Amino acid sequence: MEPYRPISCDLHDHLEIACLRRLRLRVELADGTQVEGRALTTVSTAAKEEFLRLECTDGVRDLRLDQLHAISALDDGSGFGRVVLSE
Repeated sequence: MEPYRPISCDLHDHLEIACLRRLRLRVELADGTQVEGRALTTVSTAAKEEFLRLECTDGVRDLRLDQLHAISALDDGSGFGRVVLSE
């Protein structure tokens, strides 16, 4: 996998809000796949990589932030719709 590239602070804020509110998200990955789950937290590793931890129907998944293309909040009143994280 390529070296980790941090995402901007503005985009990271959307992920933090989603985790604080435990929002259900549809996450679009850079490879075109989609994952749905409840946002739990963000996780940093010793190698300074960051991940979004989602609770999915098949278990907990950690998605590397620089592999996320977009997130969409699925809960009413979430405060945001679809947010594009990378081009």
